Order: sequence, then C-alpha cells, then structure tokens
Amino acid sequence: MSKQRILTAVILAPLTIFIILLMPSGLFSLLVALLILVGAWEWSAMMVLPNTKTRMLYVLLVALALLCLQMPWAPAPVLLHQIAAYWWLLAAFLVISYPRLTVVWCRPWIKGLAGLLVLVPTWSSLVWLCNQQDGQNLLLFLLLLVWGADTGAYFIGKRYGHVKLMPAVSPAKSWAGVGGAALVVLLISLLGQYLITWPWSHPWLVHMIAMMTVIAVIIGDLLESMYKRHCGIKDSGQLLPGHGGIMDRIDSLTAAAPVFAVCIHMLAG
Repeated sequence: MSKQRILTAVILAPLTIFIILLMPSGLFSLLVALLILVGAWEWSAMMVLPNTKTRMLYVLLVALALLCLQMPWAPAPVLLHQIAAYWWLLAAFLVISYPRLTVVWCRPWIKGLAGLLVLVPTWSSLVWLCNQQDGQNLLLFLLLLVWGADTGAYFIGKRYGHVKLMPAVSPAKSWAGVGGAALVVLLISLLGQYLITWPWSHPWLVHMIAMMTVIAVIIGDLLESMYKRHCGIKDSGQLLPGHGGIMDRIDSLTAAAPVFAVCIHMLAG
C-alpha cells in the first residue's frame, strides 16, 4: 500500500467522522449530494459518452433525481432502498455472468440507468440513516463495516489470495480476501452491539446485518470493477491521490448503504 494512499486515508477517515458527528443533518445531506454528483461525473466516463456536454447532462439528471426525492410526492425512502436491494441482486448476477452478458448492458443508456440505481439510493439511504434514532452511530457503524471489509480483504487477500474470486472481473480479488473481509466485519459487529442501542434483544441480528453488509460490499466493489474493465480504465478518476476517483472509494458503500438501511428497517419494524 503506497504512502500516498495511506496519507489520503488518514485524512479522509477523520474528516468523514467529523462530518457525521458534528454536521447538522441538512448540511450532511448537501455534502453527500455533492459527493454523489462527483460520482455521477465519474460514472458518465464509464458510460463512454461522446463529449463533456453529454456527461454534464447526466450529472444534471442525477441532481434532478436527488431533488425529486425531496418532493412531497416522492416515494418513501424505504421503498427506494428495497428497489436498490433488488438491483444489487441483479448486479450480482451480471458480475457472475461477465463477460457473457456484456451485450445486454453495454449500451450507454443502460449504464446510465444502472448509475441512477447505484448513486441515488446511496444518497437516500445515508440521509435516511442519519435521521433515525441514534443515526450518527448507525452511520459510523456502517462505515466501520465498509472500511473494515475493504481493509480485511486487502491485507488477507494480499497475503493468502492464491485462489482468485472472479479473475475475469477483478484479478486482484480472492476468496481469501472475502474471508478476511468477513472476519474483520464479524469483529466490528461485536463492537456494534455496544455502540448502538438496537431495537431488539437478540445480539445475533447485529452479526446478520454485518454479514449482509459485507456481501453487499463485495458486490459493489466487483460491479464497478466490471464497468471499468469493460471500458478499459483503471480508476474512475484522479481526485484522490493513491485512491483514484470518488467512485473508487464509495463503490462498496453504494451497495452496502441501501442493503444496511433495508435490514435496519425490516428488523426494527
């Protein structure tokens, strides 16, 4: 892991925690929206759109979708999160099938629709979690799960990753990395039992949410890798030194956030 990558992570992690703990919910919502719009710009590159103007139109479309979610007639956030969860099931199928089904989703407008299903529910679920009881701790727990899964997958996979997970999609990812991600997330879920006041008395439910989240993390990471591999780019952007673009940092979160939100809603309800 490069010094540049470590330095960027050391700066970003405390900044993210600061935003969650100290920012008012309205400002938090705005900052996440800006992050999503940067992600939309990078996603438009993976759509292989013809020019900058067309890419900007896609960013405006995502912005309009976020704005529509603020309207009184907008669907309930939980409904959107459930739709997103079903989308990630489909995404898992597309990843497993790569490259056989590429012809089905390679058109720019289909990639654009996929981008909406990836980005818009991410914003909605993060804002929804922020506004729940103990919302700050829920967000921190979610981020710890995502960061822990990524870290465990990286270090365990690098050391023991001889058996590749899906080499056609991402040659660096391995089954050992999946095991490392699951192990670290399980340990974090033990902490989560005490970090948050859960609306149930069964501690194993926290572990179940953690395992569902780590599966989503892996699918989110693989989906972006698949799109990047198809259009021949290594990173989604160059905004973050050593990390690539915003989408390279939030790809796991885009799947984990709506799945986590759906689990919280179902179990709390």
